[in-house]
Parts: sequence; structure tokens; C-alpha cells
Amino acid sequence: MKQLSIPQIFLLVLVSALYFFLLWFVDRSVDERVRVWFRYLAVIGTTALATFGITKLTDDHARTVDIMKAALAITAAGCVFYEHHRAAMKRPVSERWKKYIGVTLAVAAIVAYFNGFRFGYPQYYHRWDQFHYYMGAKYFKEMGYDGLYKCSLIAQDELGVVNYKHVDGRAERIDMTKEVRHPDKKIRNLGGDNLLVPAAQFLENPGETCKNHFPQERWEKFKEDVKFFRAVSGKGYWEDMQKDHGYNPPPVWTIMGRFFAELQPASVWYCQFLSALDIVYTLGMFVALWWAFGWRVFAVGAIFWGCQSSAPFYWTGGAFLRQDWLFFLVLSVSLLRKKYPKLAGAALVYAGLLRIFPGLCVVGLLVTVGWTIVRKRKMTGEQVQMLLGGTAAAAVLIPLSLVVSGPRSYHDFYKHTLEVHDQTPLTNHMGLRVLVAHDMKAQAISQIGEALTPISERLKARGLMNPDTVQKISDVFHYKEAASKASGRMKFTKDVKLTDPFETWKNMRNERYKKYKIVAYLIIGLTLALSVWVQRRIKNLWVAQCLGQVWMILLSQLTCYYYSFMILSAPLTKVRRDFEAPLFGLAALSQFVWISSYWNDDKYTALTLISLVFCLGLFLALMPKTVEPKIVPLQDEPDATPPAKA
Repeated sequence: MKQLSIPQIFLLVLVSALYFFLLWFVDRSVDERVRVWFRYLAVIGTTALATFGITKLTDDHARTVDIMKAALAITAAGCVFYEHHRAAMKRPVSERWKKYIGVTLAVAAIVAYFNGFRFGYPQYYHRWDQFHYYMGAKYFKEMGYDGLYKCSLIAQDELGVVNYKHVDGRAERIDMTKEVRHPDKKIRNLGGDNLLVPAAQFLENPGETCKNHFPQERWEKFKEDVKFFRAVSGKGYWEDMQKDHGYNPPPVWTIMGRFFAELQPASVWYCQFLSALDIVYTLGMFVALWWAFGWRVFAVGAIFWGCQSSAPFYWTGGAFLRQDWLFFLVLSVSLLRKKYPKLAGAALVYAGLLRIFPGLCVVGLLVTVGWTIVRKRKMTGEQVQMLLGGTAAAAVLIPLSLVVSGPRSYHDFYKHTLEVHDQTPLTNHMGLRVLVAHDMKAQAISQIGEALTPISERLKARGLMNPDTVQKISDVFHYKEAASKASGRMKFTKDVKLTDPFETWKNMRNERYKKYKIVAYLIIGLTLALSVWVQRRIKNLWVAQCLGQVWMILLSQLTCYYYSFMILSAPLTKVRRDFEAPLFGLAALSQFVWISSYWNDDKYTALTLISLVFCLGLFLALMPKTVEPKIVPLQDEPDATPPAKA
């Protein structure tokens, strides 16, 4: 934080007081009909101003936003506790004030998610992400899943020296041939071992490697698009972009991805337009929550989504169609709640075909449906209609994706994504596989040792600790540090001398999972048994689908930003109001994990652990208190009557 003088602090307090007095004066002066809208605008404006002001007082904007998110989540939990306190005193808070404060905190959390509108990406488009998804979708038939980096190399080599004029009028001269032929140039070998390799080998036979798959006109368009992304990205950023893991979405995503990518050549304004699509999807998700569950569930969902750290704006903000799956996943739950099972089934299938893993929450549905069949020897009408809607969606989307992406697209997707990409550990992966493959014991001991060693040294220097004791602590720490190196943690295995610095880390990660995968199977089996025990009493399909989010953690290995799916916890607060404070606590705790951890594998392992514990906690909270196998509906309207004993 920047050090403020006494006069500056006094001025800041005075300006803040005058600002809030002005808001109060206007609020009391305007007509009753516009007062509510003025208050919401005041909340948005004040939150943005506060965020902007704090960033001017600190040298670390990202850390400031993280702290604000944790503070918002803790504030929301405090409001819930205060509400319960007032209710216990027979002096309940009025519904009008609950709504105003809840929506205010929700808006503040959404603003915090967008980093107080300080996006970090110039002109609000994510060059890294859009290079992969715009180019991958537009030229999928020519490049498939493994040709993006190789073809971009060859295109740059042909472009040679180019002159590019940026939108701000700045002219730049780029020698692209020199860049790609530099001996240190490396790219990800997407079609092979998925490691970093020297780029020069792919320039030896450009026709066979890439060009022969392109009609001449398409090749010229491809070169122009490569020229744009290289010019707007900057050399260092561009080099790193080609060390990522390529274009990975299923063929169904390519339907809309290619539709939008083919409309216009790559340009600043068009990339900004593509970025806006996700804003529409995000707003649509919140509209669906409010429509189906009311303002309170919307507020809970927005506060959690905006304040959690697993899926921040950093990864997919300003990207191209990266929130479509989340919209349709939430829409499916909302449609089930509003009794549109056919549309709900279609939305869930679409979400699953867009990203595969959202379809895993169908396990939660299958548990409920399976128990119904066991009890009644048939499915309910709602279950049948949902199945029909999902089947119809698949019958339309899968053939259409084959037309758009080609007849071998599913075969290639399976080979590239599930056989190669999914078997390559990433530093920001989350999921049960991460928990099993990470040596959490070694991490904990190492971190304790790191904390104790300097403390013991200081105590020794002050004569407060025996030197022999200090030496023993130091010896234990160094012993455990050696054990940590054997554990394969990123901190000890990253080797910049290798072509791929994480090659050793990846190999040790895979070896550890193979050794202990029986633990993963045991956890999955126990969770399935718990799910059956709890869900045998639940006939609300939307509740079953929300509980099914645990299977995305258990059965998939996802990059962290997909953990926005945990917004499915918010609708469950319609069943049990007492889930609200723990959900806010999860968001706050995730920020503390994020702030306190440095290495990605340590960080995302801890985030996976608290996410899984929370999901299992939902099952335990809904565990039946009796042993009768009778199926009973969970209380759907806690505002009207006390929660059901489920």
C-alpha cells in the first residue's frame, strides 16, 4: 500500500463523506418509482469507484481484488448470520431490505469478478484464448486438433517481413521468418508426446506438414489471420501462446465456433464482438437463476461466482464462447425447476456436448431415476420427458457437428483430447486425479518446516531456544525437503534446463496416480453409495442434478476455470437456506488458499480438496434421519414452511 499523509487521509475521508451525503440527498429527493433503479446504479458506481480507488492506493491490483472478494463473501455470510439473529429475536429483517442488500452484494461480486472493470486485457479481448478458439474453429477441417501451432509456424515463415499498423496508429515492422527460425523457438508437439519441441523440424516440409490440406485461397486467409494475432499479441506473449495445449473442444462446440469465426477476418473490433458473446451468456445465466428460483438464489449464486478463486476472470475473461456450456448447464436446472423437462434435457445434453464434463452431472439424475425404477418398475412422466428432450437434442446436434467438423471429428477428438491431452497433467488441473497424484503430506510437512525454520533461527539468535533444538528442526526440515523432491511436486521438479521444464513433473504425476489409483476408485465407490443413500428420498430432478456436480470433480480432470460449475450449489439454498453461509465461506476460503499458495499444483490441489469436501458435505447435510426407504420430496419453499427432515 502507498503511504498516505495525514492531510491526504483527511481529504479522502472528507470526499467520501460528501459523496455518500450526495447519494443520500439524491435518494431522498427522487420519485419513489425511480428510487430503486437509482440505488442499484449507485451500488454499481460506488463499487467501481471503490475498486478503482483501491487500485490507486496499492501496487498489486490483483491481490487487492482477491482481498475484496474474500471480504464480500465474508460480509454476505455475516448478513445471513445477522438475519438469523434478528429472526430469533422475533424482529425479522424486512423482505425489502433483504432484497436490496442481497442484490447489492451480488452486483458488487459481479463487479469484483470483472476486476472492477480493470480487465488486464487491452481493449477487452483475450488474444491467447481467441487465437486458439477462433483459428481452431475456423480452420478445423484443414488443421484438425494438432495442426494449429505447426501451421502457424509455416504461415509466419512465408509471411517474412511484415508491416502492421495498430488501431492506435502505431506502426510495427516484424521479421516473422527470423522469429520462427530462431534456434530457441519451441512449440507444443500436439500430434506426438504433447511436450515442447524445437520448432525448426516442422519447417522442413511445409506442404506435407500443413499446406497441402489448405485450398490456396483458404491458406492466404489463414496467413492474414496469423499475421493479425502475432501483431496484436507481442513477441513474448505470442511465443508462449504456442506452448499451450492447442484447440480442444468437442465437435459440437465447433458448430457455433466456426459459424462466428467465418463471419469476419480476425480484427480488433471483431474479437471484441466475440468477447461480448460470453457477457451475454453470463447475464443469461443470472436471468435464468432469478426467473426459476427468485432473487435470493440469484444473489447467492452471483456472490459465490464472483468471489470464488478457482475460476476467476483471468483465465477466460474476454474469450470466445467459453461460458456457453455454463449457461446451458444452469438453464437446464432452471427449466427443471419451472417444469419444462423436455427443454431441460435438451439444454443438459447441449451443455455436455459442448464440453463433455457437464454431462457427468447426469450421474446424479441417474441415481434418482434408477431408484424410482427399482421402487416403481418405471420412470415418472417428468423423467421420460427429460430423456426425450435430451435424445432429440443429441439426434440433431451430433449429425450437424459431423457436417461442420467432418466425419472423423469424433475419432480425432477422442484420440487428441482423451488419449493424449487428458493424460497430460497441467499445473492448473483440478479433480480427484489431482488429489491422488499430489503428495499432500509432503507439501504440508515442507510448508510447516519452511515456517518453523526461520522462527527457530530468530529464537536462537535471541537466546530463547537451545542450539541443539534448532539444529534438529533444521535437520528434519532438510530431510523432509529431500522427501518432497521425491514426491514430484512442481516446486522441486521444475527444470528449466529441459526442453519442456515440466516433463519430469508430468511423468512423476502420472506415475503416482497409477500407483494410488485404487484410492480414487474407493472414493468414487463410497461417494456413489452415499449418493444412493441420500438421493433415494429425493424425487426433485433439479436437486439431483445440482448434487450431481460432485461427479465432475470425481470423474474428470479439468483446468481450474471450469470449476465455475459449482454455482450449481446456489439453487440448493432453495431447499436448505442454511447452505448459504457455508457456500460464502467456501468462496472466502478459496481466496485465502489462492493468496497463501504460490506453486500452482499446491494451490489447485487445495482448491480441489475444499470443493470436494463441500460437495460431500451437501450430501451429509441432506442425509435421511430415518431408515425407511420411502421417497419423499425435499421441501421446495423454505420461505413458506420449515425445512423438511430429509
